[in-house]
Amino acid sequence: MIELVIPGLCLLACTASIFLLRNRRRANPLDYGLQLAIWLSAWMLWQPPAIVTAERHAHLDSEEVASALPVNLSGVETLTLSGMPLSRDALRDLAPVRLNLSSTPIHDAGWGFYWQRQVTLGESLQFQIHSTQPLAENTQFSLLNPYGDIEDSLDLKAGEKVQAQLSATPKLSGPQLYQVRIDSAAGESRFEPLPVVVQQPLQPKVLLWLARPSFETAALSRWLRQSGVATQVMTQLAPEIIRMETLNGLQLNEAQDLLAETSPFDLLILDSDLWPQFTPQQRRQLDSLDSQKSLLWIVSGDYSKAFLQYSSTQSMSLHKAGNTKSASNNSIGFGSQQAHTATTPSLATLGFQVIQPGATDFLMGNRENPLFWGRSTEEQHLGFILFSDSHRWLTSGFATEFASLWKSIINHQLKHLGSRLPIILSSELPRAQQRITLCSPKFNGTSPLLFDTRNESQPISGVAESSNTRGQCHTFWPSSAGWHQLKAENNRDLPFDFYVFAKKDWPLWQHALNTQQTQQMATARLGPIDNTDSSKVPIGRLWPALLLLLLVCLSWWRERALLH
Repeated sequence: MIELVIPGLCLLACTASIFLLRNRRRANPLDYGLQLAIWLSAWMLWQPPAIVTAERHAHLDSEEVASALPVNLSGVETLTLSGMPLSRDALRDLAPVRLNLSSTPIHDAGWGFYWQRQVTLGESLQFQIHSTQPLAENTQFSLLNPYGDIEDSLDLKAGEKVQAQLSATPKLSGPQLYQVRIDSAAGESRFEPLPVVVQQPLQPKVLLWLARPSFETAALSRWLRQSGVATQVMTQLAPEIIRMETLNGLQLNEAQDLLAETSPFDLLILDSDLWPQFTPQQRRQLDSLDSQKSLLWIVSGDYSKAFLQYSSTQSMSLHKAGNTKSASNNSIGFGSQQAHTATTPSLATLGFQVIQPGATDFLMGNRENPLFWGRSTEEQHLGFILFSDSHRWLTSGFATEFASLWKSIINHQLKHLGSRLPIILSSELPRAQQRITLCSPKFNGTSPLLFDTRNESQPISGVAESSNTRGQCHTFWPSSAGWHQLKAENNRDLPFDFYVFAKKDWPLWQHALNTQQTQQMATARLGPIDNTDSSKVPIGRLWPALLLLLLVCLSWWRERALLH
C-alpha cells in the first residue's frame, strides 16, 4: 500500500504547486519545471533509481560479513573474502555470488575432536583428538568428570601430529558435562566443555499369556527367568483358574488392562488358543495394539478359523498346507558342530505357509513352511511362532542353541525400541546466538519448542523449514550457552537434550570447522557467472537529498524574485 501512497502524495503535491503558479503573472516555464524537479527528487529520496553501474567484483573482510549490519551485494558476481573463515550459515545468508578465498588463511586448519554425544549407562565414553598440524609446544590433555576429578590424561610432545584418545565411564544417567583441560608448557590452562547424554539401558517388559501349560512354554518361561527379563506369566489352568507369576522383580498389578496401550509391557507373547476366549472388546484392542506394542503369537496345532481370519486382517495371512516339513539347524542358522553329534535336533513345523510376505519381513527356516514369520516396521510389530518341540534342545544338551533361537526372535520383535528416529543437528558444534537447525521425522505435524534448562525463561519457538530426506526441519537461535531441551506435545520420544557451546569454546575446532565449511561454500556454485539482471544498483539517498536541497534553495530564490 505504501508503494502507491507516497508516489500519489508526490503527484498530488506537484499538481497543487503548478496550479498555484498559474495564478501568478510573472511565472515562466522555468518555475513550472522547478516544481516538477522538486517533487521528482522527493520521490527519488524515497525510492532511489537504479542508474549506477554495479561493481562486478567486491572485497570484504570476514568481520563485516559476520556483523549484524546488512551487506549490499547487488550486481556483484565475485566476492573476495579476507580475514578469518566463516561458518556455512554466515556465508549462506549472503547474496548469490561466487567466493574467492585467495586472501583467506586456510593453511593452518586441521584440528578435530570427536566423542559420542549419547552413551548408554555402563558404556565407555571415548574422546578422540586429531590434528594434521604438528604441535607448537608440549601439551597435556586431561579428561575431567562432572565433579572435576581427572579420569584420564596424556602428554603430547611438540612437533608431533596428534592422534590420541581419552576415555571415561559415566556413573550417572542424564545430561552430564565433562571437561577437557589443556595445559601448555608455559603453565597456561584452558577448560573446554565435553557434554554427553547418558541414557538408561533399555529393559523391556514381557507378558507371557498362555491358554494351557506345556513343555514348550515351560522351557520358554524358564529361559526368560534365566535371561533376567522382567516378565509376567499368566497360565490358564482351568476355566476360572489363572496362575500368575512375575519374574525378575516385575511388580504385579492385577487391576491393569493387559491389552491396553497404557500397559507396561513392550512385548506380549500370546497363545493362539486364547483367541476364542477373548471378549469382542479384547479382540478390537488386539486389532490395533500391534502398532503400539509388539505382539508375538505362539500358534498351536489346534488353531481356529477366527484366528486365521485375524492374521489375514493384519496383512499377514497364514494358510494351512498339506505337507509338513521338519527344519534342521542348517536351514535355521543355529547350532554348532560338536564332537559327539552332527547337528541339533530338528524342529517340527506346523505346516503353515505365509501369503505375500513383505520385503523386510523376517522368515526363519524354510520359506515354504517357515518356523517364524515376523514383521517389525514403524506401523506394525507382529510375529507368529510356527514351530514346536524346541524344548527338546534343552534336554539334548543344546541350551545355547535354544537361547540363540528365542533371542533372535525376541530381538527382532523388539528392535523398534532401539531404533529411535534420530534428531539431526545441522552443526557439530552448535554455538550461542547462531542459527541451529534440527531435523527429524518426529517433527512432522508438530511444533517443537526449545527450553534453556539453566533458567525458566520463555521457550524459543522455531521457524519451520521445508522438509527433506532427514524429515521436517526447524531453525532456532539460542541466546545463551548451556544445556537445552527440545520438547513437543504428543510425542513420547521427546524431550531431546543437547548442548549449545559459547562463542569462545574450542577455538581451534571452530577455526577448523569454519575453514572446511568456507572451502565447501567456495567450491559450490553460489551464483550465476553472468549477473546481468543486477548490473545496475540504486544510487545512495545522499544524492537525491542534496538535489532536493539545491532545488528548494533555487525555488526560494525564484520566489523572492517574483515578489520584487
